[in-house]
Amino acid sequence: MYRAWRGTTALAALSTLFCGVLLSFPVPTAGAATASSLTSPLSVSFVSSGEGWALTTSKCVASICVHLERTANDGKTWSDVAMPSALQTWVNVYSSLSDFPQNQPDVYFANSLDGWIYGTINVPTSGSLPIAEFWATHNGGRTWSPMATSTLGMKYDVLTMSSSNGWAYAVGWHTDDAFGLWRAPAASNKWQRVSTPTLYQAAGGTTMEGALVFRGKGGWLMVGNDRGATGLARLTPSGAWVKWNGPCGPVGDSYAVPVASSSTNLLDVCTIGGYGGDVAKGTPAKLKMNTEWLFASHDGGVTFSPLREVGAGYTTQWLGGVAGTPTSPSQGLIFVEKLVQSGQSSVQHLEISRNEARSWTTVYSVKSNVFNSYFGRVSFTLKGPGSVIVLTSTKTSSLLISTNEGLRWVRSDT
Repeated sequence: MYRAWRGTTALAALSTLFCGVLLSFPVPTAGAATASSLTSPLSVSFVSSGEGWALTTSKCVASICVHLERTANDGKTWSDVAMPSALQTWVNVYSSLSDFPQNQPDVYFANSLDGWIYGTINVPTSGSLPIAEFWATHNGGRTWSPMATSTLGMKYDVLTMSSSNGWAYAVGWHTDDAFGLWRAPAASNKWQRVSTPTLYQAAGGTTMEGALVFRGKGGWLMVGNDRGATGLARLTPSGAWVKWNGPCGPVGDSYAVPVASSSTNLLDVCTIGGYGGDVAKGTPAKLKMNTEWLFASHDGGVTFSPLREVGAGYTTQWLGGVAGTPTSPSQGLIFVEKLVQSGQSSVQHLEISRNEARSWTTVYSVKSNVFNSYFGRVSFTLKGPGSVIVLTSTKTSSLLISTNEGLRWVRSDT
């Protein structure tokens, strides 16, 4: 659910759209809670109208229960949405298997009517293989229908979803060691597999992730994990998905999802050396190992060039790989997440830049000495609200909402 531009000239022009002082605000409690006790958000999806849906958890007789909630006013108030019993059973079992943010269902809405809940189900004691779960609604969540993932060729998991130009897209497992891309008209359940370059699974490392980025007629697809990007594809103006080297390929191939401001302009942050500490021959000496650089593309991601260093290169300070960052609520603004560690204490900062990443301003921070509280997911809807899920323990989280392009964040009690 996750979300650029590069180049001195283009960024300078865009950043002039946002002048004025950016301040960091405390986060007060806002809005009214629902009649039930406060819940912890797992996944949130907003559309530009201010409508939003959230999968949330609460303690119940079954240990963990998952709720689907809806807001029509940018998260000021929320109301429960009933789910079919089979869907309710799946999300309850799924979310009780482990601490989030791993192993959790996700919700995504393309518009006020068409939405999906997706993920995987694997009960460890059964000894069976995981099964992809995929449910759809076309009336704003009032009714839900299961998609036949085995018939579609989706195997173990649906990694991510997005939408563009009236189409909904999903990335899921297709074979034992590769992923696939599917699409359907957003208002229908007529899913078909899309031809792409092979999207391989990583040989090891953390749970596999997927990302779909769209802007205009441009699209970019990425799968990978902490070992790097293992599958990449780019959507051409003719509608074909072709091989893509990605922004970080020559400098370590780290899994870094770009943010796009148009079908031609992208921005991303690459860790020089990536997981394996490798860079291509001829890499400029200024790109020092383990530092983080902003890379820009003006040709739809075909080529990327280093813009400037954005990480200090210290072992106690780096840009984190939070889902949804970097992101941009509008042209001229970019958000990143920075982790600063001191001994056993760590602080995560959500930072914004309006001047080609020459300087950054912190708009929200999370600190913990016991459990490393952190941002679970950052998301912005074009011309709509932004959201941040903040994990506050291994089982609880809170939701922050911004309605002014991330300048001020307010807690939303689901």
